Amino acid sequence: MHERPEYVFTAQSDILTAKFSPYHPNLIVGGSYSGQVLLWDTRAKAAPVQKTPLTGYGHAHPIYSVDIVGTQNANNIISCSTDGVVCGWSMDVFAQPQELLELKNPSQAKVAVEDVSPTCLSFPQTDPTFFLVGSEEGKIFPCHRYDRAGAKAGVDKKISYKGHTAPVMSVDFHPAKGPVDLGDLVISSSLDWSVKLWKVRAPAATSTIGAGDGNIKPLMDFVREDVVYDAKWSPVKPSVFALVDGAGWLELWDIAVETEEPVSKISPSARQDGRTMLSKSLNKVAWEPNEGKRLATGGIDGSLTLFEVASGLGGKEGLKNEDWTNMKKLVNRVDAVGVNGAVVV
Repeated sequence: MHERPEYVFTAQSDILTAKFSPYHPNLIVGGSYSGQVLLWDTRAKAAPVQKTPLTGYGHAHPIYSVDIVGTQNANNIISCSTDGVVCGWSMDVFAQPQELLELKNPSQAKVAVEDVSPTCLSFPQTDPTFFLVGSEEGKIFPCHRYDRAGAKAGVDKKISYKGHTAPVMSVDFHPAKGPVDLGDLVISSSLDWSVKLWKVRAPAATSTIGAGDGNIKPLMDFVREDVVYDAKWSPVKPSVFALVDGAGWLELWDIAVETEEPVSKISPSARQDGRTMLSKSLNKVAWEPNEGKRLATGGIDGSLTLFEVASGLGGKEGLKNEDWTNMKKLVNRVDAVGVNGAVVV
């Protein structure tokens, strides 16, 4: 059992999110409660090698979500704070952001809060200029980094994904690495005790939507027995995703096999009478990105647990083209049940 980590990195404020750069394996990007974006290097010491200033441009509120998008030669850090500010940063220049967006709630109602309060964000595999943000109010908003035909930079005013009744905790685009494009599928998790599956409209398609079509409903609704803090697609199996919840369970779902119940579930903590204390809640889950044979969970009590995933649910063995076409057929079948036919499962 590993009691000591390989590296320890520190900051002067609580670290709310951290992510390896996919383009520079030695670099780790983080977001802090103070509103600073941080950059650590495994070749350097524990303190950040770069951090954004607390004054002037950038964030003045907690950063719960960061991502690194682009290509090997041209990539940006995208950070998102709870006051609705989204910034794009160069890996080399942390003094001020290269781009800054203020996300405004598109609702016309006078009672609506003007700023969107983002809790998480996710980019599709193929488009670094378009992203989704989950919000404290429960809606998921599509956003554009730049002006495009039919839509200005910021929150798309014509469309939102409405289904959750409590803050959205995670949003995850399908990795879409297969013979059939499933890149428009998204799963989200929420404090409303559910995971939802969505079919996201292409950014170009939203410009043709009329005013009355603005609220997209979920394709599928997976109601659970506790708050769901995180949900992530498998990087290799097109119909598999993992979730972690407030009761301390890690669940594996294969919706091509079963849509009512998880196909496997496990808890890393010792349990009494099927219950655990709040301190054992799991709030983060991550797949090993290349083979999908291992899963890591993070707990609210600070524990990290690594799991091996069985061959039917993890790894590339036995993966067939039909797995992708069957997933596409399932989605199309559900999508055809009525208008935005939400199937409660």
